[in-house]
Amino acid sequence: MSSAGARVLKADRPILPLAAALLTAMSTPDAVPRIGPDCDWGHTRANGRQLDWILSAGLGPLLRWTASDGANVPSELAESLLAADLTARVRHAGLVTTAGAALDACRDLGVDATLLKGISLADRLYPAAHMRPMADVDVLVAPSDEHRVAEELLARGFERLAHRDWPGQHHGAPLRHKRLGTLVELHTALFPQSSDMHGAAIFQSPHVNARTQASSYHGRTVGRLRTEVQLAYSAASWFNDMTTYRFHPSFLVSLFDAVLLLKADGSELDWDDLLRSIGGGMAKASLYALLTYVPRFGIAPSPEDVLRQLAANRGLVGPVQRRLIHAVLDRYLVGGRIWSLPLPPPMPGRYSPRHQWKKRLTSGR
Repeated sequence: MSSAGARVLKADRPILPLAAALLTAMSTPDAVPRIGPDCDWGHTRANGRQLDWILSAGLGPLLRWTASDGANVPSELAESLLAADLTARVRHAGLVTTAGAALDACRDLGVDATLLKGISLADRLYPAAHMRPMADVDVLVAPSDEHRVAEELLARGFERLAHRDWPGQHHGAPLRHKRLGTLVELHTALFPQSSDMHGAAIFQSPHVNARTQASSYHGRTVGRLRTEVQLAYSAASWFNDMTTYRFHPSFLVSLFDAVLLLKADGSELDWDDLLRSIGGGMAKASLYALLTYVPRFGIAPSPEDVLRQLAANRGLVGPVQRRLIHAVLDRYLVGGRIWSLPLPPPMPGRYSPRHQWKKRLTSGR
């Protein structure tokens, strides 16, 4: 681990921040990042909370991979990490089969398909695809194609789960593989129309379609979001989830996505295109809050002029709120604590009178 990362761990958190150590390790250019020598595994064993948080997030396989040859890991922890790794391998194999079935159906119908979220990032950013946990397979298709693809999957051994429909939804009912029990969601947009994120130009279908790159997935032709769109999508989804559901271990995964995405492609980002399309509102504020947070884990800071333009976010994330957001992320999400305070945690727009008034008007309509 870098000396900067070590300073973060020692200066900011008296209780071992295992997630912070893992994030810092993953941001290094080392072929196989190691955190073992810098971790007080005995403290983790006695405390338990940090390890439980990592395992609940599904990041046990990634933690095991970064442990320094297992030399400093107590045997009972090593057994837990091995069990998590083996379980993740089996589950991921089922998700690969499920994704393949969905993509085969799209191919046979002549439908263009784009992979979203975990299934798109796992094999591209992570040391091994099973190290990126995911609950289901997300595939983006045109709105006019969603029904056809769903019906084709139902004919191929999937079943439709109960799902409440409402106007402006961005995906149909989850489809479950009857034999494997894995799920597919067919998306027709990145966010529902009711979301604060939906209005951003960067998430509109014409923009997304123009910035989808041809790729492959286990021998099948697919689309994947270009890095600029993916980064904004990860930031917006992350804060959107935390605003709605507060803190959950699984929300750590989006932070790892962002760190690994910036590590891989940060030096080649088209910032001009990103700034032109991000627009205003919550998408811009979420990206700003994310980009100003990740440098503490060793990611190179974004260009100052980019941050300056993103900071003009209509008061959704001012200097004070940015510090509050980062402190809360440190203590609760990365620190592995449950939010138990009576007030909701500070997120972009949470304390903006303009934003809250707009939300009330929209909710009333």
